[in-house]
Amino acid sequence: MERFKNIFEGLHRAYGTFKEEDQDENGKKKGKAYIIKAPVTDQLWEDHLSGKASLGIIPIRDDSKCRWGCIDIDSYTLDHKQIIDKLNEFKIPLVCCRSKSGGAHLFLFLTDFVEAKKLRNKLVELAGELGYADCEVFPKQIEIRADRGDTGNFLNLPYFAGDDSFRYAFTDTGLSCTLDNFYSIVDKKAVDPKNLSKIKVVRSNEKKLDEGPPCLETLMNMGIPEGGRDNALYQYAVYAKKAYPDAWKDKVNEFNSKHMDRPLGFSQVEKTIKQHEKTDYQYKCKDQPMCAVCNAPLCKARKFGIGDNYDVVISDLTKLESDESMWFLNVDGKRMSLNTEQLFDQQKFRRACMDYLTILPMAMKANDWTVKVRTLLENAEIIPAKEHFDTTTFGKFDEHFATFIFEQGAGLEMDEVITGKCFTEEGKTYFKMVHLESYLSKKRFTEMKTMQIVQRLRDMEGGSTSRKILGKTERLWFVPQIQREEKSLKRPEINDAAPF
Repeated sequence: MERFKNIFEGLHRAYGTFKEEDQDENGKKKGKAYIIKAPVTDQLWEDHLSGKASLGIIPIRDDSKCRWGCIDIDSYTLDHKQIIDKLNEFKIPLVCCRSKSGGAHLFLFLTDFVEAKKLRNKLVELAGELGYADCEVFPKQIEIRADRGDTGNFLNLPYFAGDDSFRYAFTDTGLSCTLDNFYSIVDKKAVDPKNLSKIKVVRSNEKKLDEGPPCLETLMNMGIPEGGRDNALYQYAVYAKKAYPDAWKDKVNEFNSKHMDRPLGFSQVEKTIKQHEKTDYQYKCKDQPMCAVCNAPLCKARKFGIGDNYDVVISDLTKLESDESMWFLNVDGKRMSLNTEQLFDQQKFRRACMDYLTILPMAMKANDWTVKVRTLLENAEIIPAKEHFDTTTFGKFDEHFATFIFEQGAGLEMDEVITGKCFTEEGKTYFKMVHLESYLSKKRFTEMKTMQIVQRLRDMEGGSTSRKILGKTERLWFVPQIQREEKSLKRPEINDAAPF
């Protein structure tokens, strides 16, 4: 267990779990992903390897460093042997594992922690070179907003149920291997962070494209199959007009004859040329086959790449449940925190990008934005309110109340309650409501009115009573005694049907 834990070490203060609901038409298990904000204990690791409960680990730590990453190929007609042969051919030290849904997780393991940005950029580069740029890459962000309760996104780990797992690793010959075999493979392929930049896909007789989009460069080397020829020729025509303004038509014809598995006919090439004669079009980065071999960071840096016409990649929504929920969103790998209004309203979202990231995303049509947000919501990971209780109104009240009990000072006699102190006897702590409300006001906690406070105290198994103090009947409130070392109250279940 210790070896497995060390290999997949990540964020210590939270982990992921998946609640299954059904399966889609492809056989993928549908459900909701939840992030539990609690320490990743040894018991969780043991339960995973024994098959009791699957564990999801967030690879990025609070210092924005990682020691492993993954390309997640989510396909159900996958030939794992074909992937492994490709990794062997290019001598890429990725470890291929079967995923929970039957796809492939291509892990890159490091001997030590490295900046998440460096690891993610390398995996994005490799994904594009290998033809999997449209797949997810972990870590999904280069930083996390720990100060605001963010956790990042988790990946379900391999070897659930140990050697009986269907989430096993493959050897270089394509055979499944035991957990011990997996450890040996990791020992062999783990990369020193100093050598991370040296990992590259190198092809014999590699073709280069002068300062052009890396997607075209990769397609030239892979060969462009039928089904992607029209789009690839369109993409090249955009590049050729930028790079060879006086000879771009000849270059388009040359690209078609040299780099297609089967060249397009004369009429189709002429149609593309005439289309581009009239208008200077933009690159179609989101279309196949380009999206499968995209390397956006490198493309932006190239003279004839996407440049300012590149739109940001918005992905991986996380909901931090609260009375007023907070949302975390990846924008080009950077993590943004948003309120519900900023997520709902595209213009407010774009303004938030300017404030937080100093970028301005391209505006979408209203319906396109709605579809985008709906898709994000359908796949959002949830941090339940009970996992970060202190961010809810009741949670904040509980924290203030516990502090009130100890800061007011412990009275030696019941009479001292009227001076603002709290008095404890027979397992109950007594106080005056007026002193509690005064304390909350000083702390600028105004979210709860008197009747809400009363209801909350009763939820805590508290109540009110009358006592004679200095000859006068005083109404006091009480709660079960709080132990100082606990620093918090026993928190009752929130009753959604409360009359406020």
